[in-house]
Amino acid sequence: MLHKKIVKEIVDEMLIEQKIRTLVEKNLRVYMKDWDDNILFMPTKIKMDYNDKGNWIPVDVSTEDFAKLRNHPSYRVRNNNPEEAFIDFKESEPFFRDIKWAVQRKRFAPSAKKFKEVLYHAGPFAINTARGHKPSDLKKGVMLFINMTFTKKEKKEMIKNIINSFIEEKRFNNYFFSKLNELDYNQIIELYLDEKGEYYPVSSEEFGKKFGLDVKGSAANPEHAKKVAIANFVKTIWNDMTYWINSGHKTISFGFSDDDIKNVKAAIEFIKNELSIQYPEIHFVVYDTSDNETKKIVISKKN
Repeated sequence: MLHKKIVKEIVDEMLIEQKIRTLVEKNLRVYMKDWDDNILFMPTKIKMDYNDKGNWIPVDVSTEDFAKLRNHPSYRVRNNNPEEAFIDFKESEPFFRDIKWAVQRKRFAPSAKKFKEVLYHAGPFAINTARGHKPSDLKKGVMLFINMTFTKKEKKEMIKNIINSFIEEKRFNNYFFSKLNELDYNQIIELYLDEKGEYYPVSSEEFGKKFGLDVKGSAANPEHAKKVAIANFVKTIWNDMTYWINSGHKTISFGFSDDDIKNVKAAIEFIKNELSIQYPEIHFVVYDTSDNETKKIVISKKN
């Protein structure tokens, strides 16, 4: 009940005084992020086989090691069967369990700080992962990340930023804001995650059906599926945020981050040769976190 009382005070203050502040200083920044080894170092293992003098020996490897071994001639996914190899990357409970394990042990990857910053300021974001969970599981995973890493003070400020952003974008009318009085912190945050979050588990059945792709094996070789997700998110942002430029704001900046160097290279080529030409108004940046640090690559348009 205390949270609802505080939310009511926040909403009433904003509706009465119409406190609308620009969160990003005339620039809209949106981010699409890989999950494993980019936001969190998860303990989830991939089942592989190692060729020892002609004999295939079962081994379990981390996602970090898999990024290096997935095209190595001495390794293969378990029995050449991606469904068997990535079984723990599809079910709900192992995902939530491993998030808790990683956060409790402060196993934060290079993009974790920036991801928390995006969430804190209620910015648009997307998760682009080779995992095969349901999109709703990814959203619940983000909610779990927030609940485990945000202090009470940070949550309260996040609520203000969410409401401010909705006012600024004129997404909802006064009736909607009056209904906010009935919601608690978590319900408002879930509303934000629904409205401004996109979730792309590129080896899931849902992703395959939505984009007409055969997702079998996508977890083992996700480059193409991840490019499909990037294109869809950029299109979604552009359709939703064109008003940003028309209303006098300066730029829209899109940042993609991934720890797998093959995905990074594929994204750079795709953005440079296609998306930067299709959307010249957007400033594109790729963040390479493959060496456990962040390397920023600004994409110049192809001449």
